[in-house]
Amino acid sequence: MLNELQKAYNEGLKNLVFVDFKNATGEMRLIELELANQKACCEDVMTAINLLIRKGDYDSVRERLSALENSVNYMENLEKHIKGKRLTNFCNIASSFFEKEVPAKVVNFNAHQN
Repeated sequence: MLNELQKAYNEGLKNLVFVDFKNATGEMRLIELELANQKACCEDVMTAINLLIRKGDYDSVRERLSALENSVNYMENLEKHIKGKRLTNFCNIASSFFEKEVPAKVVNFNAHQN
C-alpha cells in the first residue's frame, strides 16, 4: 500500500509546477509552501488509513499512524517557525518606526477580539 501511495504521489508531482519563491518573496513563502504541502500529504495519509481500516490491515495502519504523527510534529515546528518569523518582521517594522520617530500606537492588541 505504501508503494502504491508513493507511486501516486510521484505521478502527482509530475503534474505540478514548482516556482522558486525564495528569490521572489523570501524564505517565509517557502516555509508556508512546505507547510501546505505537509497538510496535503497528511490528508492523503488519513485517506489511506481509512481504506486500510476497512480492509482490516492493522499493521499497515500502525505504520501510517506513526508516519502521520511525525508529519504532525513537523507541521507544528513549521507553524512555530512561521509565527516566530512574523513576530520578528513585526518587531523590525516597529523598530524602523521608532528609529524614524514616526508616531505610532497600538490600536488593538488582539485582532480577533469580540
